[in-house]
Amino acid sequence: MSMPNMYSQQGQGGYGYSQPPNQGQCDQQGGFQQGGGYPPQMGYPSGAPANSLKQMQTTTSMNLVFFGAACCIILGAFISGLSLLCSWEWVDCLECCYLVVFGGILAVLDTPFMKTIKIMGDLKMYIGKYIQLLTRVTGKGITFLFLGSSLFTVMVDNLEGGFMIFLAVVLCFFPVVVGFAAIVIGIMKSQKLAKARHLLSQGAIEHRYLQWAQTYQGPQGGLTPTEFNSLTMENGGFKWEDADLKLIFNALVSNPAWRINAQNSGRPMDSEPKIPKEDLMSWVRGGMVWL
Repeated sequence: MSMPNMYSQQGQGGYGYSQPPNQGQCDQQGGFQQGGGYPPQMGYPSGAPANSLKQMQTTTSMNLVFFGAACCIILGAFISGLSLLCSWEWVDCLECCYLVVFGGILAVLDTPFMKTIKIMGDLKMYIGKYIQLLTRVTGKGITFLFLGSSLFTVMVDNLEGGFMIFLAVVLCFFPVVVGFAAIVIGIMKSQKLAKARHLLSQGAIEHRYLQWAQTYQGPQGGLTPTEFNSLTMENGGFKWEDADLKLIFNALVSNPAWRINAQNSGRPMDSEPKIPKEDLMSWVRGGMVWL
């Protein structure tokens, strides 16, 4: 499986934040003319979402489920670690400390709170850089499955009392179920993306790219989420939701600068992300990418 380096240098084809050329201009009668030179028959589908940067950063129901599962891990590990510390069981207490740390990392990735604080954006950036597995749905599912099982083993083997056993079942069952569901969803979405890649690789991808890459043109250009959605719709009928596009862009783009807070980059919040041409071609000519 070929995965591009998520944080390569900007010169290697990252997201551009300059204002797109020819967004549109008013005619002499006060009307609005569409810019960008879209082919007459190849325009955006009617009712297509704008897929702006702000939309792709919006918290989804999946993010809330992941955040809830991470909080269960943190709470269960904290209670277990405190109890084990009081009973002088140092080794098991150390394991609970590890579980608290990993649960905190997962919570940071999907937290619906304090999203505009600079440190949260920096933490997400470093987690995506050094623990790339946690930025994929499949990877999160495997992680939650492991953490939930480990926490259940620690609590059942070392804690006594009916309430503690009940707490172990409640706090560990949810992350394990979320892990299984995330693995299934990740595999299904990855297979759908692989089918779209297979169909694109059979045709003249260069010509299709030029037809759709109208917002950001030229060698340093790329496809916006709407243009990528339209490209796969035209070639195979594959349509993606905003949450799916966020996962796809995260997996395919070598420099996902759209995930960093706007105040860090000093760019406007409504700048659209893009898949650079180089990354798009690498994906089409490469192997399967896991979401």
